[in-house]
Amino acid sequence: MILDPMQYGRRIGLFICLALFMTQTVLLAQVPAYNKVLQIGLLPTLTARTLLKNYQPLQIYLERELKRPVELSTAPDFRTFHLNTIEGKYDLVLTAAHLARLAQTKAKYLPLTCYISPNQALLFEAKDKPLRSIKELKGKRLAFGDRNALIVSQTVNYLLLQGLREGIDYTTLEAHSHTNAAYSVQNHQSDLAVIGINGLKSIPDVIRDGINVHIALPEVPSLTWMANPRMASEVPKIKAVLIGFTSTSREGKEFYDATDYVGMREMTSREMKTFEPYAKDITRTLESTK
Repeated sequence: MILDPMQYGRRIGLFICLALFMTQTVLLAQVPAYNKVLQIGLLPTLTARTLLKNYQPLQIYLERELKRPVELSTAPDFRTFHLNTIEGKYDLVLTAAHLARLAQTKAKYLPLTCYISPNQALLFEAKDKPLRSIKELKGKRLAFGDRNALIVSQTVNYLLLQGLREGIDYTTLEAHSHTNAAYSVQNHQSDLAVIGINGLKSIPDVIRDGINVHIALPEVPSLTWMANPRMASEVPKIKAVLIGFTSTSREGKEFYDATDYVGMREMTSREMKTFEPYAKDITRTLESTK
C-alpha cells in the first residue's frame, strides 16, 4: 500500500509523539525516588511538639544528603503509630525494638540502624513518700506514659517476678507522657512512675526535684530505624546516611545535645530476632487494648 505524503507525514508525527511519550514515562518512573517526599514516622515517646522540634536537625540533614524533601509525623499513641506502620503509611519509621520486630515479621519492614545508647526503665517515687521496698506497691498505683512502651512491658514483667500482678495487686495510670507520669507521683496520685532514661530531659526541674529513683531496671535496646519494604532499593544509601549522622556536623551536635542518643549503629536481622520475646508480649497487650 502506497501512502500519500500527507498520510505518511501524519504517521511519522504520530510515531514521534508516541516515542516521546514512552521516553517521558520511563524517565518519570525513575525520577520520583528523588522528588517524592520521604515520609518518616516517629514513635510518640514525647509530645508531638517536642519530638518534631528535636528531630528538625535530622530532617535538614536527611534532605541535604538524600536530595529529597522529608516530612516528619507522629501519632497520638504507640498503638495508633504501630497500626499506621503496619498499614504502610510511612517510608521510614523510628520505633521501639519490640514494635520494630513486629513490623519486620508482620509487614516485612527492613532494619536500618538503632541508637548506640540503650534505654532504661527508671521507677520513680515521691521524695516525701518513698517505698521501703517494691513489695509496698501492692494495693497502690503505677503510672507510665504509654502501656505499649518496651520499658513498661519490662516493668510489668519485673513486678510479676516480685509477685505483683497488674490489675490485681496494683492498679495502673496511663498518663500519656513521661512528664505526666512523674507529676502523678510528685502529687501522690500514683506511687511509682516508669520513666525511660531518654525521657528525663523532657521532665521540668520543678517536677524532677520532687521525685527519686526507687529502682533502675536493666538496660534495653533503644529506638530502631526501619524501612518500609517498598524502600528496599534505597536501604543501603539510607542506612549509610543515618550512620553518618554524627555530632561532628552542626545538625548532629544540635540533635544529640537535645536527645542524649550519642550516635547510630547498624541494626542487623540477626539482632532483631532477639526482640521476639518482647514482640510476643506486646502483641498480647495490643490485642487487649483494641
